[in-house]
Amino acid sequence: MQKIIHITDPHFVAPGKTLYGIDPAQRFRDTLDHVSRVHADAKLILITGDLADTGDPAAYVLLREILSEVRLPVYLTIGNHDDRSAFRGVFGGEGFVQAVVDLHDWLVVLLDTKDDISHFGCLNGGRFEWLQDQLVRAAGRPVLVAMHHTPADLYVPCFKTSDMKETDRFFSIVRKNASVRHMLFGHRHVAAAGSLSGISFTASRGTAQHIVLDWEQYGKPIFVAAAPSYDVVMLDGSDVVVHRHEGLDQLPVIRPGDPK
Repeated sequence: MQKIIHITDPHFVAPGKTLYGIDPAQRFRDTLDHVSRVHADAKLILITGDLADTGDPAAYVLLREILSEVRLPVYLTIGNHDDRSAFRGVFGGEGFVQAVVDLHDWLVVLLDTKDDISHFGCLNGGRFEWLQDQLVRAAGRPVLVAMHHTPADLYVPCFKTSDMKETDRFFSIVRKNASVRHMLFGHRHVAAAGSLSGISFTASRGTAQHIVLDWEQYGKPIFVAAAPSYDVVMLDGSDVVVHRHEGLDQLPVIRPGDPK
């Protein structure tokens, strides 16, 4: 069994600033501290975009400083709130922020879905072809795909019906290569799970602001300061199990278990 930590949407701002009255950096630190205490045996951490709320270079510098203290390997991609150039200026590298992680019996494909002209996700500019190449190279091994945008409707009224452009093309690629067993998303700041085009997925609500599931709210989403959340993804053979931490505090014990 291999364990992966999925964190999303930290929405960093420059040091000393807050976002909707919360401190995104502190919430992110608390999350990483919880991961280090509870899941030190994880293989890696995936962070799926909206690293910075406005693409401020100072926010990326702060994120880099915090991540420098993390012992687990960390893989990042960006979201619609990010600035690719500013991110690269701090973290280095060039081009799309993508990665492939070989876990021997699994392959993790991390996609950059940022569109430079809108908040929708997209995979143009060679990214569709790159994804297809990685799935071919998987050679039948199970694949976990992680990215910022959700490529379908989550059926929450305050959202638009689609997160991404050319979703039919995306699903034609991942369905053609039956090795894709599960998908991880962020972006919508809600916790959701299910299957899209026959492929299972989990969407994590993130570590910063969360969105209220209000089926009467058709306009601007309602933000709340719920506790930071992250997902623990278990990969075993061809099986995928996802556990969700929706709060980092110790809860009151109402029935004690066996001695540890």
